[in-house]
Amino acid sequence: MAEGPALGPVIDWSCLDCGIDTDNVDGRGHDEYYMLHNDLWLRINPDEAGHLCIGCAESRLGRRLIRADFTDAPVNTKPRRASVRLLSRLAHPMPGRP
Repeated sequence: MAEGPALGPVIDWSCLDCGIDTDNVDGRGHDEYYMLHNDLWLRINPDEAGHLCIGCAESRLGRRLIRADFTDAPVNTKPRRASVRLLSRLAHPMPGRP
Protein backbone atom coordinates (compact mmCIF):
# COMPACT_ATOMS: atom_id res chain seq x y z
CA MET A 1 0.00 0.00 0.00
CA ALA A 2 1.45 3.37 -1.00
CA GLU A 3 1.50 6.44 1.20
CA GLY A 4 -0.25 9.61 0.08
CA PRO A 5 1.09 13.05 1.04
CA ALA A 6 -0.21 13.81 4.55
CA LEU A 7 -3.26 11.64 3.87
CA GLY A 8 -1.99 8.26 5.03
CA PRO A 9 -2.17 5.02 3.04
CA VAL A 10 -3.48 5.10 -0.51
CA ILE A 11 -5.78 2.15 -1.15
CA ASP A 12 -5.56 0.30 -4.45
CA TRP A 13 -9.20 -0.33 -5.35
CA SER A 14 -8.34 -2.28 -8.54
CA CYS A 15 -10.07 -5.62 -9.02
CA LEU A 16 -7.49 -8.36 -8.60
CA ASP A 17 -8.66 -10.09 -11.79
CA CYS A 18 -9.86 -7.54 -14.36
CA GLY A 19 -8.24 -4.39 -12.97
CA ILE A 20 -11.41 -2.25 -12.92
CA ASP A 21 -11.49 0.44 -10.22
CA THR A 22 -13.98 -1.06 -7.73
CA ASP A 23 -14.38 2.39 -6.15
CA ASN A 24 -15.74 3.78 -9.45
CA VAL A 25 -16.86 0.87 -11.63
CA ASP A 26 -18.91 2.89 -14.09
CA GLY A 27 -17.02 6.19 -14.22
CA ARG A 28 -19.92 7.89 -12.42
CA GLY A 29 -18.82 7.20 -8.85
CA HIS A 30 -20.67 3.95 -8.21
CA ASP A 31 -18.66 1.36 -6.30
CA GLU A 32 -18.55 -2.35 -5.69
CA TYR A 33 -17.32 -2.22 -2.12
CA TYR A 34 -18.89 -5.01 -0.09
CA MET A 35 -18.14 -7.62 2.55
CA LEU A 36 -18.75 -11.33 2.11
CA HIS A 37 -18.77 -13.85 4.92
CA ASN A 38 -15.15 -14.73 5.76
CA ASP A 39 -15.36 -18.40 4.72
CA LEU A 40 -16.74 -17.46 1.31
CA TRP A 41 -14.22 -14.65 0.78
CA LEU A 42 -11.33 -16.96 1.66
CA ARG A 43 -12.69 -19.59 -0.73
CA ILE A 44 -12.58 -17.17 -3.66
CA ASN A 45 -9.55 -15.18 -2.46
CA PRO A 46 -7.22 -17.33 -0.33
CA ASP A 47 -4.70 -14.47 -0.12
CA GLU A 48 -7.42 -12.47 1.69
CA ALA A 49 -6.15 -9.02 0.70
CA GLY A 50 -7.42 -7.02 -2.24
CA HIS A 51 -10.68 -6.30 -3.99
CA LEU A 52 -12.80 -8.15 -6.54
CA CYS A 53 -15.55 -6.61 -8.63
CA ILE A 54 -18.87 -8.46 -8.44
CA GLY A 55 -18.37 -10.09 -11.84
CA CYS A 56 -14.93 -11.48 -11.00
CA ALA A 57 -16.05 -12.60 -7.53
CA GLU A 58 -18.91 -14.50 -9.17
CA SER A 59 -16.60 -15.94 -11.80
CA ARG A 60 -14.27 -17.30 -9.10
CA LEU A 61 -17.24 -18.62 -7.14
CA GLY A 62 -18.89 -20.19 -10.18
CA ARG A 63 -22.32 -18.72 -9.42
CA ARG A 64 -24.16 -15.46 -8.87
CA LEU A 65 -23.80 -13.92 -5.41
CA ILE A 66 -26.95 -13.87 -3.28
CA ARG A 67 -27.90 -11.72 -0.28
CA ALA A 68 -27.02 -14.52 2.16
CA ASP A 69 -23.39 -14.38 0.94
CA PHE A 70 -22.98 -10.86 2.33
CA THR A 71 -22.42 -9.92 5.98
CA ASP A 72 -24.61 -7.55 7.97
CA ALA A 73 -21.86 -4.90 7.87
CA PRO A 74 -23.13 -1.35 7.26
CA VAL A 75 -21.38 -1.29 3.89
CA ASN A 76 -23.89 -3.97 2.81
CA THR A 77 -26.97 -2.86 4.73
CA LYS A 78 -26.69 0.87 3.97
CA PRO A 79 -24.79 1.14 0.70
CA ARG A 80 -24.35 4.74 -0.39
CA ARG A 81 -22.71 4.57 -3.81
CA ALA A 82 -23.25 0.93 -4.78
CA SER A 83 -23.38 -0.06 -8.43
CA VAL A 84 -26.61 -1.35 -9.93
CA ARG A 85 -25.01 -4.80 -10.10
CA LEU A 86 -24.11 -4.80 -6.39
CA LEU A 87 -27.52 -3.41 -5.39
CA SER A 88 -29.22 -6.22 -7.31
CA ARG A 89 -27.29 -8.81 -5.26
CA LEU A 90 -28.13 -7.01 -2.00
CA ALA A 91 -31.81 -6.47 -2.90
CA HIS A 92 -33.25 -9.60 -1.34
CA PRO A 93 -33.58 -9.83 2.45
CA MET A 94 -31.47 -12.16 4.52
CA PRO A 95 -33.13 -15.54 5.18
CA GLY A 96 -35.47 -15.33 8.17
CA ARG A 97 -35.90 -11.55 7.87
CA PRO A 98 -38.81 -9.56 6.44
